[in-house]
Amino acid sequence: MRTDAIKQIGFFNEKYGDIYSLSLPFNKIIIASHPAYARQVLTDNNKNYTKSLAYQVVKLLLGNGILTSEGDFWRKQRRLIQPAFHKQKIAALATMMVQRIQQEADSLDAYAAGNQPVDIAGMMTSLTLDIISRAIFSAGVAKAPLIADLITLLNQYVTDKINQPFRLPASIPTPFNIGERRALETLDNIIYEIIDTRRRENTPKNDLLSMLLEARDEETGEAMDNRQLRDEVMTIFIAGNETTANAMAWTLYLLSQHPQEEQKMMDEIDEKMNSGLQPGYDTMPAFAYVRQVIEESMRLYPPAWVVGRRAIDDDELGDYRVPRGTNVLIPIFFLHRSSLYWEQPERFMPERFAADKRSGIDKYVYFPFGAGPRMCIGNNFAMMEMQLILVLLYRRFRFRLPENFVVAPKALVSLRPANGMMMRVEKRQP
Repeated sequence: MRTDAIKQIGFFNEKYGDIYSLSLPFNKIIIASHPAYARQVLTDNNKNYTKSLAYQVVKLLLGNGILTSEGDFWRKQRRLIQPAFHKQKIAALATMMVQRIQQEADSLDAYAAGNQPVDIAGMMTSLTLDIISRAIFSAGVAKAPLIADLITLLNQYVTDKINQPFRLPASIPTPFNIGERRALETLDNIIYEIIDTRRRENTPKNDLLSMLLEARDEETGEAMDNRQLRDEVMTIFIAGNETTANAMAWTLYLLSQHPQEEQKMMDEIDEKMNSGLQPGYDTMPAFAYVRQVIEESMRLYPPAWVVGRRAIDDDELGDYRVPRGTNVLIPIFFLHRSSLYWEQPERFMPERFAADKRSGIDKYVYFPFGAGPRMCIGNNFAMMEMQLILVLLYRRFRFRLPENFVVAPKALVSLRPANGMMMRVEKRQP
């Protein structure tokens, strides 16, 4: 499938309904756009499914980390990593997040004063990369901009391989293969250098890397070797940066197009902060409408727009046979926008996620962080970070698209704005 996969799947959904197959050379794909099928594949019969063929390509970047590993090894790694994302650990990172977001807000003053557009998508990528760097390594990584460029480049390489899997072997020095190998080697060298330095220092710190270094398998007592640490660090980097940055870019875009909802959110922020409430882990529940805005944004533009699995043995989804080895794609994007499950599905309505309505939302109709045993381990981390970003930025600014700027989704590994997200920064008075 090409990067216009959203248009393709949308066309086929309208033509064939909520389940159908696509035959590709040496491969068969089933598209399943129904919550019952999502439940069966991701939860009820999840042991019959491994990650889809596309994840084998993603392994190029992430290695055998928690996102791509399978079976007993995945379960062991999940147990090792889970404590790093307990609520008390996330709470300890809130102060760092607030300080870093405030610095980013300060940098926006110049753009507001000069009425100069800024690429909010790029800004959010840099911000979230720095935050996850500090969360993993206690301090920002000196080569963070280079890491961001390398991850963007490798993301494109991975997407190209998924879209055009029939290429010359990696051992043949084509320009594509050489570029991919060099980018990966450079990125690996940076990560391994950080891990080696921390091992030599042998001084525990209050960050995710220390927790990973100290983690021990409860049965064997073994620690992770450098390769596994690298894979888990890369997975956290990607999951804690790419998807969060894209979610924020889409959220600021939607707010710029819906001034009524934007004003309601700013009123909540001003009311809470004028009463003395300061943004932090314990106070985020008070900013309920801010969270609803994020949840509605991820409904319309889910960063993880599709989830794929591969059948180990034959299965049936309703009356539809799934032969072993078949890749099943569940397009989250279309479940999130289906008129079968949502009233006015194309409309931006944060009220859908108000406390009195939340329980009525099927968790297999809305699942931006995935579902089942492999649901995103960092969902609470991401939600706190996104809420803090909105509260602290909209306390001081609002954002507007320049005239004639074209916004369009680009379905890579995650759902990116195809042209970035150029926006004017407007100073406001709370």
